[in-house]
Amino acid sequence: MRNGRVGREILFWLVGVLVGAGLISFGRWMGWQEAQQTKPSQPTNAFQPVAAPKLERSPEVPPMPPSPLDFWVPIVAKVGQAVVAVESDETAPGSFGINAGSGVIFDGQRGLIVTNYHVTEGAQRLIVTLKDGRRFPAKFLGGDPHVDIALLQIPAQDLPEAKFGSAETLKEGAWVIAIGNPFGYSNTVTVGVVSAKGRSLRDEGVFLEDLIQTDAAINPGNSGGALVNTRGEVVGINVAMRPGAQGIAFAIPIEIVKDVVEQLLQHQEVRQPLLGIRYEMLPEEERQRLGVPAERALIIRDVSKGLPAAKAGLQQGDVIIAINGEPVQDVQHLRTVVRRAARVNTTVRLTIFRRGTKQEIAVKPIWVPIRQLIRQR
Repeated sequence: MRNGRVGREILFWLVGVLVGAGLISFGRWMGWQEAQQTKPSQPTNAFQPVAAPKLERSPEVPPMPPSPLDFWVPIVAKVGQAVVAVESDETAPGSFGINAGSGVIFDGQRGLIVTNYHVTEGAQRLIVTLKDGRRFPAKFLGGDPHVDIALLQIPAQDLPEAKFGSAETLKEGAWVIAIGNPFGYSNTVTVGVVSAKGRSLRDEGVFLEDLIQTDAAINPGNSGGALVNTRGEVVGINVAMRPGAQGIAFAIPIEIVKDVVEQLLQHQEVRQPLLGIRYEMLPEEERQRLGVPAERALIIRDVSKGLPAAKAGLQQGDVIIAINGEPVQDVQHLRTVVRRAARVNTTVRLTIFRRGTKQEIAVKPIWVPIRQLIRQR
């Protein structure tokens, strides 16, 4: 009996050990499952560090070429050498103030300078200052207040000189540069465009025609300076800015300047070529009424007796429809052709329309002293 009881106790102990071991194992398994459920989820992919953005170095920027709008820089550097300051340190009795302006050297070997007459008016002693600072007394060779051109000479040679171009080829809207040397401030420069051509200024004996109008400012002291085209050629001599108006300045066309200079050197007086007619553009209503076979024409309003036009047979009321075989462009067209013909002592062929018929009349212009023309007006 006793041995059977001991066997059962041993059996119960073994079962208890097994059950306890099982419970311990079950508890550990349950703890592991809970730990797995509460553990943070890991990304399926491996961690990829974010690379810093690659910084590319900007290529070195080459020096900017000169802007097309800076075309005037080399022009000013070259032409500005020939633009001088003109001032008077003595004036005649009755004159007020000291004149000051600019001038342009056009003959460096002979020291010849062109400027405005009003810059020299009343001066007993003129001083010219070059861009390099040298100062010379200037001799007044001649001039005329009616065209506002004067010719000076200084005792110097091998001077920088400006090249004269042509104002006849200038178009409205073309770039121009006004260069002055006012009060010793060398190379005072303004830039603008040609606003119009063929303008006139007539006041107190001043007889300026065919002027170039520009919005390049021509300030006090810049009178007598150069108006320059984009090729570096002088196409006009600055003459005035209209008082009380902004952006309205004028220059004398270089063709007129050259004529005046030549006459002063050869004849010591200023003359003007003319036919002896007063004319204007034909109004459209009048053109249609007369049946003029041209889109643009000039009508002769008056013919002066004893002058070439009257001698050739031109009459008041004649309509000019062509000049030297070319259709009329504008009022300046005839003035330009007359000046060209006078320079070479030849005739101008005018196609006129008179009472329904066309005919050609050749007229040879003559040079008349401008003082005489002023008296007649």
